[in-house]
Amino acid sequence: MKAYLMKKEKRYTLREVVEVLEVQSTVITQCIQKEWISPVDPESSEFDQEDLARLQLINELREKVGVNDEAIPIIMHLIDQIHCLHQEIRKKGQDI
Repeated sequence: MKAYLMKKEKRYTLREVVEVLEVQSTVITQCIQKEWISPVDPESSEFDQEDLARLQLINELREKVGVNDEAIPIIMHLIDQIHCLHQEIRKKGQDI
């Protein structure tokens, strides 16, 4: 029997996210309050790669594309649905 090791995903502090994405901490706080992202560990405000990707997309939609805050949750929900469908398709492909 093989033992599979799960690779521990890197987590980022709020300060690291601010530096990596070059966004203000207030933007990140606002995204958390609006429930567009949720830190892996809310108490220590640790974020994972998925959070960083979502934050980067939200920031680009707002700053570069000009999407308003009312449209952000709709867009993020649609992206989440596409991601889930993609995973289902891949899973069904493996079952064949």
